[in-house]
Amino acid sequence: MPTVTIDGIKVEVEKNATILEAAQKAGVWIPTLCYHEAVSRSGACRLCMVELEGGDQKQLVTSCNYPVRHDLVVSTTSEQAVKARCGVMELLLARAPESEELKELAERMGVLQTSFPTVTESQRNCILCGLCIRVCEEVIGQSAIGFAGRGVDKAVAGPFRQPAEDCIGCGACAAICPVGTIRIRLHEEEQEIEISPFKSRNKLIVCEECGAMIISAQVSEQALRKIESIFAEFPHRLRLCPQCRKKQTAKKLEESKVFHKKVTVS
Repeated sequence: MPTVTIDGIKVEVEKNATILEAAQKAGVWIPTLCYHEAVSRSGACRLCMVELEGGDQKQLVTSCNYPVRHDLVVSTTSEQAVKARCGVMELLLARAPESEELKELAERMGVLQTSFPTVTESQRNCILCGLCIRVCEEVIGQSAIGFAGRGVDKAVAGPFRQPAEDCIGCGACAAICPVGTIRIRLHEEEQEIEISPFKSRNKLIVCEECGAMIISAQVSEQALRKIESIFAEFPHRLRLCPQCRKKQTAKKLEESKVFHKKVTVS
């Protein structure tokens, strides 16, 4: 197993582990934004940069996708590493100045403001980390969104910047967005879910008991295809909200107790 030294702490890691994983094992904090365990590593945000030490040769690398090797010496607190990360954070703050999640992370890093001018309103908020794109492609299997445009016009969008027909309204992109840019909006009158800012809409199924909106019809269909064959009761439970599922479970438990009591008495 390779041995890595991070900020003076030696730690053994599995082969093909990354510097970030080694740091996590050693209890050393490195800020990240575009990293998530569920998807592939891209190093897009550059916020996890650290410095490799090796005599006169020093190098800044992104820790989330840099594989460890034997006797690697890493510094997360060197002047160059800290300066690089803070510079990246200032650029990100200029890109998404209203993001509370980003401001909280910046404060933890000691960055309280940005020296760069903020971008225009139309380009604001998305930091182009690509997490939403990767989760949609790699985990959900839909590839409903992707990068569009170049330079200052680069953005995450559906095909031709229109609502994506392949979007199933699962909300995974909103759940994984690190700066809260992607949001789920419910349209109660139309019984639809909207993924903003992509403007894709999907019909929602409603609880068969209380009428509460639950999940999109397309998510329901995909779930049924995968699970119905091994769980006969699943289709019905899928059409119940969490509260009604709990009530149904409690009712069945009570009926089961009554039945066993009658059997025992007889």
